Amino acid sequence: MKPLWRDIYPWIGGAVFNLDSVDSLLRHTVAAIADTYASDCAIWVGLESHAAATPFLYTTAGLSTELAAGETLAAAHPDSLTGSSISQFHLKDLPDWLREQQENPQIATLSQGDLIIPVVSRTRRKSSPLDAGQDVRSLPLVIQLRRREQSLTTASLGHTPLTNAPSSEPWHGWQAEEVESLEVVASQLGLAYSALYWRHWLEQSRRQAALVGRIAHLLNSSLNSDEIVERIVAELGQGFQCDRCILVNLRVNPAIVMATWDHPHRRLELFQHHRMEATLWQAVIDLFLQDGASYLTIARSELEPDSEALLDWLNQMEAASALLIPLFVQSDFLGTVCLLSYQQERIYSVDELQTVRQVADHAAIALTNAQHYQSLWHRQEALRLQNTSLQQEVIRDELTQLMNRRSLERELAQLSSKALWTCETPFSVVMCDIDYFKLVNDTYGHRIGDEILQNLALRLRQQLRRDTPAYRYGGEEFVIILPETILNRAVTVAERLRYAIRSTPIKTSAGLVEVTASFGVAQQDPNRDNHAWDVLQRSDQALYEAKRQGRDRVKAS
Repeated sequence: MKPLWRDIYPWIGGAVFNLDSVDSLLRHTVAAIADTYASDCAIWVGLESHAAATPFLYTTAGLSTELAAGETLAAAHPDSLTGSSISQFHLKDLPDWLREQQENPQIATLSQGDLIIPVVSRTRRKSSPLDAGQDVRSLPLVIQLRRREQSLTTASLGHTPLTNAPSSEPWHGWQAEEVESLEVVASQLGLAYSALYWRHWLEQSRRQAALVGRIAHLLNSSLNSDEIVERIVAELGQGFQCDRCILVNLRVNPAIVMATWDHPHRRLELFQHHRMEATLWQAVIDLFLQDGASYLTIARSELEPDSEALLDWLNQMEAASALLIPLFVQSDFLGTVCLLSYQQERIYSVDELQTVRQVADHAAIALTNAQHYQSLWHRQEALRLQNTSLQQEVIRDELTQLMNRRSLERELAQLSSKALWTCETPFSVVMCDIDYFKLVNDTYGHRIGDEILQNLALRLRQQLRRDTPAYRYGGEEFVIILPETILNRAVTVAERLRYAIRSTPIKTSAGLVEVTASFGVAQQDPNRDNHAWDVLQRSDQALYEAKRQGRDRVKAS
């Protein structure tokens, strides 16, 4: 009789020779065993006690329906191969008989007749270089076979005892030659699995090291902070081959997406279209801040009833699972890096989790650098002001000696960095307009009007800190940028400026002229503003409202 294992060996040897994936090896082997032994076949994978990933299972169609109905299995992912339908399951729990195999691996049969073949690997563990070491056995795989003519219930997969028959007797319908042949198959499969697994692990480690190296290189590049954050998110998505990678700012309500990367071969709905209220993310925020979790994995098949908000979000996104990594900027919680998988639930290894954590830390460094860069930019601007008279003419308004509109445009461009918005206190913009200034010009003439503009600009400078930029926006309009200033404080500043203008008449060559001004104030809001110009426009709208309501007042947007 020809040894049956010879019909399967080419599949296994070819997988190693061609450097196939572990997934391909196991799918081919399940199909080959099923065809050769006229049986339904399942291979249980990742059973070692030190295994980082969740155990999973490959099985033929004859077992897949029954296994899917069990409480120990999470999700099935069918794939057609060599005429058989091979399904893959992630495991929530292990059957009792499989736990017994972990403790004492041996060829056995379940009470209803399924044949169990453990695939045992041996390594030598040493406590010191001089120690001879001892053999340590682990159980990476278990093969389960069932005769197709058998009509079994799901009990054979559940809490059933193992029954060992004498080697000289059939194993509940299995011939000794078949069992011996399957032992050879198991041994070959174990060697092939080990070779491909460690090759995959080594390649994955190299890819992750290269990913971290590229991210570190980005931090030393000439790209601005927004571009760096977007590149980091893209590198993460490509490096881990997820379907979508996003960086979410959870400091604001509703939360906002700072950067998004979508797999180029997936057609996904725009992420910004989905609701992002704080209530949705509060459980995640509490987990990271109060419980100190370093990551969170959520899967549609595993969410508990009390996670209804996240389950609803996953369903809206039509995603199967997500990995969330917290992001801290200078010890302050900012948000989360989220890797989404759509086609099937994704299980990440410990090594992958550590790499994602490293990359998230680099993203935090990029955001911290954005803060430092903004501060440095302002210092450089202050030094530039002290330079040559030609530069003074370029950046200052000739009449009022305030910064001119060109300087304002540069400042607004600098303030438009979304990366900067996430890690600094919001800035505010104050816009000021002299009331009835056309009437002043018509009454006293443009020369007196210029004297009033000069005097008003002086009062503004006297009321502001030395490093607070004030600009002549055009005509009788002025703009003040208040860095790291929230709305109520900005309104207080505007009220102080308004009083300074109206409290004392302006001395001109035509005599004293009473002048008042109206003010509009707006605070940067990441949910409403795409860039700093939007903040300026909202302050302009508030100024219009102050004029409409009677002038000589401050209105906030």
